[in-house]
Amino acid sequence: MQTRRAPGRSGPARPRNKRLRLPRPRAQRLVQALSLTLFLGLLAAAFANLASPVAENLFLRLDPLVALGTALSARDFPAGIVPGLLVLALAPLLGRLFCGWVCPMGATVDCADALLARRRRLPGSLRQVKYWLLALVLGSALLGVSLVFLAAPMPLLTRLWGLVAYPLAALSMEKALPLMRPVADALDIRTLLFLEIRAPLFATMGFVAVFFGLLFAASRLSPRFWCRYVCPAGASLALLSRRPVWRRRVSEKCIECGKCQRACPMQAIADDPHATRHGECILCRVCAGVCPTGAIDFPVSLPVLDSQIAQPTMAGRRAVLAAGTTGAAGLVVGGLGLAAPLQAATVRPPGSAPEDEFLSRCMRCGQCALACPTNIIQPVWFSSGVLGVFSPGLTPVRGFCDPHCHQCGKACPTLAIRPLPLQERVWAKLGTAEVNRETCLAWKDKKKCLVCDEVCPYGAVELKPEPGNPVYVPHVDEKRCAGCGYCEHFCPVRPARAIRVGSKNQIRLSSGSLQSAAKAKGLSLSLKQDKTWGIPAGSDEHGLPPGFSPLEESGTPGTGSEPLPPGFSPLEPEPAGGKPSS
Repeated sequence: MQTRRAPGRSGPARPRNKRLRLPRPRAQRLVQALSLTLFLGLLAAAFANLASPVAENLFLRLDPLVALGTALSARDFPAGIVPGLLVLALAPLLGRLFCGWVCPMGATVDCADALLARRRRLPGSLRQVKYWLLALVLGSALLGVSLVFLAAPMPLLTRLWGLVAYPLAALSMEKALPLMRPVADALDIRTLLFLEIRAPLFATMGFVAVFFGLLFAASRLSPRFWCRYVCPAGASLALLSRRPVWRRRVSEKCIECGKCQRACPMQAIADDPHATRHGECILCRVCAGVCPTGAIDFPVSLPVLDSQIAQPTMAGRRAVLAAGTTGAAGLVVGGLGLAAPLQAATVRPPGSAPEDEFLSRCMRCGQCALACPTNIIQPVWFSSGVLGVFSPGLTPVRGFCDPHCHQCGKACPTLAIRPLPLQERVWAKLGTAEVNRETCLAWKDKKKCLVCDEVCPYGAVELKPEPGNPVYVPHVDEKRCAGCGYCEHFCPVRPARAIRVGSKNQIRLSSGSLQSAAKAKGLSLSLKQDKTWGIPAGSDEHGLPPGFSPLEESGTPGTGSEPLPPGFSPLEPEPAGGKPSS
């Protein structure tokens, strides 16, 4: 095993790559634990549809890269990005305090480090990678292409906990319920007897799990690997933290033992232990905890020239230009049509902005999918092009879109999905359903089937007679169809449904009334109040759907044809004067 000696000290060499044990201050550990607990609690509340719209996406709003990338790519400053801009504004005062104390991604990485991290010192030049990524994201955003979803920490972490951890936990609890019910029955715990747990599944769960598995495995190379070398949000704070007001100071008590250098999880202490790379320092105070002479403290100092400020390590002009050029290439890809070759195949959630604006605003956090109570919102792969990967689309096979629900719009902090009041939500035309006559039971096999007509909340499916077919067959009225997906979800045909929703005639606006836009196109979108079967008037003397017949008199209670239960008597006609007095 390789060994090394502490600079300025004699004595036995220390083993290299020893399991990392950092003496973190209690205050920092407590704040980190509270922050991560709050983050997970808000995700759980969003999963159960209990959180307020402001609270459930709080941490997404705090991400500085989300704020910068969305503002530049969308050419707009929605209120949801203000907290992230505030975090940036505080960086000259507090440095990267957010990274070390508040960020739940940092807390999650610290948990992985506690199990996996080793004391290793990788080349300092690797820290330039996060500046390259920052330049790539911002360069693309300036040209209208959002790459925030590739590296912004809060959307990535929301995908991990919201689209992987929570569904797996819910699935485990769902499988455990049958084992718990005999005990609940014996103890008369009725809540467990009738408890149902929603366990949604998402299309990209495996990819996200593998990505974070590799990220956590990188702790074997260096502690806080993500924060040191990859995180572009941290890079944006580092650029503003060269001389923060609250920063590390080393007094004359320093004996240059090197303990602080070895313990620093961010490798923010230069070869001279008196000097600090403040753009890398996350103010965790680990160095102060290991200092044997108490030479290190963190006072508030004016941002003047300071000999204890080390030269920052960041990408040079060539790196920034190269990354910006790469970002511009993303726009070229989109301009060539490679970004959205199958754009029409993607049905977006209700209230979604027009496609170009939607992709420039959407950070692919998965918050809308997590909040959806029916699991119809799924991250897509390439159905909307290369730049649309991980963006939310509707998959009616998984669920249906309730016209009374708009949790997705409430969950989105960047207005990629606008929140809609109920009267507007009903008029959100997501697309149009189409019947595949080659697989439909009624059209192909001439079998009676009423499912799509039964479940359509808009009454857009009508059953009509067709020459040569003994049963009524479904037709979709495009002017009444909102593309909600009820018909596709409940269609009994497998594997592919016989009625499917596409994005044909969808209505998507950046602002304004969906109701006015729909009426201008001649649409008539309204929820049916009474049950209607869609049978043409006069086609059946009893008004029943094909294949049904009225009850015979012999089957009605009180006619004497069937015995009644003990204590019951046939209904007598009511006297003309009303009920007889007793």
